[in-house]
Amino acid sequence: MKSSDPYRRPPHLLSMLLALFLAVSMWYMVSVRDRLEAQIEVNLDYFGIPANMVVTDGLINKAVVRLRGPETLLRSVTQRKIIQAVDLSSIKRGTTVVPLSAEHLGAKFRAFELIDVQPPRIVVKADTLMERSVPVKAVVDSPLRGGALTVENVSVTPATVVLRGPEAVVSSIANIPLTIMLDPKAAGTTVHQTITLDTPGMVTANPPSVKVQYTITSGRTVVTRRCKVEVPKENRHSFTVSPEEVDVLVEVPEALAKSGRYLNELEISLVTPEIPPGASVKVPLHFKLPAGMTLLNPAAEEVTITRKKK
Repeated sequence: MKSSDPYRRPPHLLSMLLALFLAVSMWYMVSVRDRLEAQIEVNLDYFGIPANMVVTDGLINKAVVRLRGPETLLRSVTQRKIIQAVDLSSIKRGTTVVPLSAEHLGAKFRAFELIDVQPPRIVVKADTLMERSVPVKAVVDSPLRGGALTVENVSVTPATVVLRGPEAVVSSIANIPLTIMLDPKAAGTTVHQTITLDTPGMVTANPPSVKVQYTITSGRTVVTRRCKVEVPKENRHSFTVSPEEVDVLVEVPEALAKSGRYLNELEISLVTPEIPPGASVKVPLHFKLPAGMTLLNPAAEEVTITRKKK
């Protein structure tokens, strides 16, 4: 028998109302209740730079984003590293402004209300990528002054290299200087070296290094120096040395044979031994030689040291 109650609702309508209530409640819980703000650092990863362009300035590593959203979702974002890809395919030579506003950030932020981005944009400076062949110019440098060392038969292989970098920089480079630091001990010999080229920032050289060959020419002469044997300062009053001075035979570049400043760089010292008062022992000498000086009389490499009696 059918019911005649006009207020009775069909069972399926009650279920629909209940489902709607639950859905609204969940939406409230997720989207409205406990909405908080958080500030996170976003790492920027750039892509799409045109093959004929090079960025010279303006790229930054991170941006700071302030978000508002449900606590649970914010917690999940703040606990992991966020990387944002930034498309630079539209940059031109000169200055290009690349926005970092909400609509330009990725889908990962769409579940939140994006309040602020700092900086809101990046200003990218770019230049045309240029390749140009330039010569390598050898520049000789020596630790000895007064032309004590000279160089002959310098050859650089290859003699030219290809530079690659911003047009404004590469176009202004007439040559790549190659500094050759001379070793005084190699006087009279032919030297072979592989030297890495020093190029301006953002400019690379192909090849990055060159081979160098040169001959160091310098006459050398023998000089005798009478030098005092230095005892460590803290032990000078406790020990005596015999002899106090020794004659040292050295070979030096001719141009420096009469340079008192250069020859005085020769120093002789020793290490005091652990011996009882009144005892004597032979100890080796330690020679400090300036660049280009060679010791010729190793026989003068020992002296007798005595500890004074108290």
